[in-house]
Amino acid sequence: MSKFDLRESKSRYLEEYEKYKEVSLVLNEAYLKKTKHSEKVQITKIDEEAQLAIVENLRTGNTQIKTLHWCRKNLIKDEE
Repeated sequence: MSKFDLRESKSRYLEEYEKYKEVSLVLNEAYLKKTKHSEKVQITKIDEEAQLAIVENLRTGNTQIKTLHWCRKNLIKDEE
């Protein structure tokens, strides 16, 4: 990978980051994954300093650590 590719990739990431940075995230509220609307999750903890969140799958009970950027980009509030 050349330096040009790296700069282009970083530029695309920064554009995407700017696009989603204003999306608010709320603790203990149900969200749907944009790619799989049947999967409901909730954010159980947010660490603003580390830019990480703990996301719990409401069907399975499994938890994962996700970046806040991932959450803002890939989750939508469940309106039910």
